[in-house]
Amino acid sequence: MKKNLSIILMILYVFANGQARRFFYEFSFKPNKDSSRVEKELTILDVTKQKSIYRDYLSVSQDSMIESNIEKMKTTGVQIDLSKLFKNPKFMYKVQKSYPSYETKYTDLILSDYITYPETDKINWKISNEKGVSSFEKYKIQKATATAWGRNWVAWFAPDIPIQDGPYKFYGLPGLIVKIEDENKNFSWELAGIKNIEKYNELSLNERLKNKKDLAVNKQKFTQMFTEFKNSPLAQVRMRYTSEQLSEVGEGGETLGQKLRDQEEIIKKMIGANNESIELVQ
Repeated sequence: MKKNLSIILMILYVFANGQARRFFYEFSFKPNKDSSRVEKELTILDVTKQKSIYRDYLSVSQDSMIESNIEKMKTTGVQIDLSKLFKNPKFMYKVQKSYPSYETKYTDLILSDYITYPETDKINWKISNEKGVSSFEKYKIQKATATAWGRNWVAWFAPDIPIQDGPYKFYGLPGLIVKIEDENKNFSWELAGIKNIEKYNELSLNERLKNKKDLAVNKQKFTQMFTEFKNSPLAQVRMRYTSEQLSEVGEGGETLGQKLRDQEEIIKKMIGANNESIELVQ
């Protein structure tokens, strides 16, 4: 009964204001374990009647600009290379939670394929009596702690926002998580804004244009695939060519094999620039 009541309250809270409610989180993180530099990225948690989706805000914020260029092509007849307009977010993954079960699904882009797995680990929260006020909108908040994926987390939730959800894979507190960070402050999320979405589409325009189905695997297989990708990002591409094709000299005097190696080094540097994982235990 208590669980059903919380779902009813959540639905009333969200749908009194539109098709979906978007919660903006400022995500602060250290790109490397020993880094003194802290980077920030704007991320979003979209909450609908059926589910929530957490992802990098850039993945959807460029949609309106792309759509306006599509309309321009329709009216002028002049073709525009849309692929050059898309910018890849720093974080390509997204986390979806189904309501009311909160079954969690993690999806990431490995090369050109969306790979997804179900997250089976549960978070056991310890709710403290310690209370405070949030920096955003001065919500009354309460402290909770948990150990998950090899890190100790401190969360603050707002009972006045009746959504038992939060950024990334975090959920299960009697109110929206408005701030959460690990004890070493390598990763931190803090609520920075709320917006009602009247016309909501859970797929970004980039996803709609690609129209590719997710490849479903378990978490162990995903970890293996992602590790292989980090070690040799273009291994699958290289396998599509014969040794003779890889040795052919093209424009600029470079072989195809050398071009692929150069691209691979660029990808490795990008991965290496952000190699600190949220999850220490897979």
